[in-house]
Amino acid sequence: MDQFYLAISLFRRKKFEECINVCNELLQKNPQQNGPWELKMRAMIQRVYVDDIEADDGVPESDDLDMNRLATAPRPGTTLRPEAGAKNPQQLLVNSRPRTLRCFFLNYTLHIIHTLSGRPLTGMSRPGTMTQRPGTSMKSRTALRTGGSRIDSARNIRLGSATMFALGDPAGPLFQASRLNPANFINKPLAKPLFQFLYYHDGDVRKALDLCKTIVDRRQGDVSWWWYTQIGRCYIALGNPRSAERFLRDSLQKFAHIDTALLLARVYVKIDQPLAAIDILENSLKKFPDEISLMTHQARILELMGNLQTSVRMHRHIAQLEPINSEVLACIAVHHFYGNQPEMALLYYRRVLSMGVHSCELFCNLGLCCLYGGQLDLVFPCFQRAIRLATTPEQRADVWYNLSFVALTSGDLNLARRCLRLCLSSDGSHGAALNNLAVISTQLGQFSKAKSYLTAARAVLSNSEEVEANIKLISKYA
Repeated sequence: MDQFYLAISLFRRKKFEECINVCNELLQKNPQQNGPWELKMRAMIQRVYVDDIEADDGVPESDDLDMNRLATAPRPGTTLRPEAGAKNPQQLLVNSRPRTLRCFFLNYTLHIIHTLSGRPLTGMSRPGTMTQRPGTSMKSRTALRTGGSRIDSARNIRLGSATMFALGDPAGPLFQASRLNPANFINKPLAKPLFQFLYYHDGDVRKALDLCKTIVDRRQGDVSWWWYTQIGRCYIALGNPRSAERFLRDSLQKFAHIDTALLLARVYVKIDQPLAAIDILENSLKKFPDEISLMTHQARILELMGNLQTSVRMHRHIAQLEPINSEVLACIAVHHFYGNQPEMALLYYRRVLSMGVHSCELFCNLGLCCLYGGQLDLVFPCFQRAIRLATTPEQRADVWYNLSFVALTSGDLNLARRCLRLCLSSDGSHGAALNNLAVISTQLGQFSKAKSYLTAARAVLSNSEEVEANIKLISKYA
């Protein structure tokens, strides 16, 4: 069999490592072959490819060094920033619900004055909702995700591993990116795979942007919409959404494409214009009816805005079109939980579980649904599975925190206190656990210890009204 045909067959079967090895053998025999060179480059791209549309966090940036400053007082209902929301009790309750989807738990907090219960907004880990817990600092929680170039951390890890593979390449590097002259690739078919190699494999976004700009400037009117989209993609990765907006709009005018619409909607989310993002998605849905990705992204934005009813209706429509969409099923389950229907929520979560999703978050929500559904014999087994599947300190902390609420529900204060201490051993800045420990200490008559816990909780949850009220109340006793 011809070796180049074998390499193409391996590439189509997604055996990228074997394809690269065959291409290396061909290049060692004749380094001037363009076919193996391009095929090897495409295989190296696919080996580390990450869909940056789904990998990005859609929450607006909050950087003090951001030159694109936003208005400090946006109109109610037109922003994704929780501190700018409405002041009515229902809106405050929506904003107080935890939006983090790394661990989507029922974030119950016991207070001295009253008990406020917050519940998860969705059921699957996905972009656009990875915000901090209520009251925590955005900068501290997103320090690893908003670095100098603001490229997503998941993609950075993959790009770092890609460079490690290139070190042991027997055929040597494909080219020196520092010596690359973009003008040499203006009219060559290798320009598109070269951009993808620079952007996805090497992570050199600025060099990829130079290549796109050179092609757009030199070709003048005869430029494909694809290059305008890639310029916008590069500007988003470099943290300049305002510049990306112009090129993405030009790309949509030339050719309507789903990826371009999603990128433009993501730009408007980043600059805190969710209504403009929804308009873009609705116009795209007229051209691409019942497109799952567009509807899902629109439902996420509506959820971030607090329009839960419309978001749930859209999730139900998506579930009719794609019954195996685990994210949609989990969102509907959360809606049933809010409607005091834990049995229905349990049915949807069990359906997600039957689809092969086994995660710490899922078993924790299953345990809480069993608790409210009266199936008490299944509560602790679900939490045991959740603890075994917890891999990060934040996951373990949230599991122990929710388990402490189960103990409080059963009236076992000693077990609840032990669970809260285990929560703090995993995450010492868990403000809700510190507040609840103060409440338990107050019930046991340990007022000085309760005051120290509340002081620590205020350092973490600086904007929490409950913690401030508890401090004022405890000052009468300690």
